[in-house]
Amino acid sequence: MRALLLGLILALAAGPAAADAMQGYHRAVGAAMKHVRLAQFYLRTGNLAVAGTELDQATDKWAGMTATFGAKPPGNLAGDKAFKGDLEAVAGALGAALAAVDEDERDAAARRLKPIAGRLAALRKRNGLWIYSDCIAAMNRAMDGAWVYRRKPPDFADAAQVAELDKRLAVLAHWYKRCFREAGPRERADPAFGRLFPGSLESIERLIRAAKDKSALRVINNLRELRSFDRLIWLYLG
Repeated sequence: MRALLLGLILALAAGPAAADAMQGYHRAVGAAMKHVRLAQFYLRTGNLAVAGTELDQATDKWAGMTATFGAKPPGNLAGDKAFKGDLEAVAGALGAALAAVDEDERDAAARRLKPIAGRLAALRKRNGLWIYSDCIAAMNRAMDGAWVYRRKPPDFADAAQVAELDKRLAVLAHWYKRCFREAGPRERADPAFGRLFPGSLESIERLIRAAKDKSALRVINNLRELRSFDRLIWLYLG
C-alpha cells in the first residue's frame, strides 16, 4: 500500500512538472522566434544591420533553448526521434541567414528564415501540440486566402464568385475571432493585442458589409487595411 501511495504521489507531482517543462519550452522557442520575425521584417524593409542584430539575438536564445531542452525534450517531444534534427536544422538556418546578412545578401537570408516557423509548427502538430502561434499562423493563411481579391475583386454578377468570396471572408472572420478568444493572459497583457485585435475585427466587419453591398472599391480598401493589421499581429504576437 505504501508503494502504491508513493507511486501515486510521484505521478501527481510529475504532472505539473511536465506541464511546466513544456510551457518553458514553448516560452523559450517563442522568445527566439520573436527575433526571427523581427529579422524577417527588417529584411523586408532592407535594413540589414538591424536584421543582423535580431538574428544574433535569435541565435543566442535558440542556443539557450537547445542547451536546456535538447538533451531532455519535455512531454510528448521526448519520444520524437526527429526532435533533435529539427533543432539542429533551425540552428543551421539561423547561422546561414546571419552569414547571408553579413554578405549583404538580403534575399538569401530571407529564404533561409522562411521555413523555420513551418518546421516548428510541423513538429508541434505531429506531437499533438497546439499553441497560440499556430492560431496566428492559421489566421495569416486565411488572410492570404482573402488577399487574392486585393487586385482582382470578384464579379458580383457571378453567383459562384460571390459564393467563393463569402466563404473566404467567413474563414477569415472565424480565425480572427478564434485567435482573439484563444489569447491567454500573456498575449492579452501585450499592448499590441489591445491595439491591433479590436481594429482588425472592426475591419473584417466593414469588409463583410462591403461584400454584401457589392462594392469592389470598399472590398479592396478594407483588405488593404486588414493586411496591415495582419502583418503587425504576426510580427508582435505570432
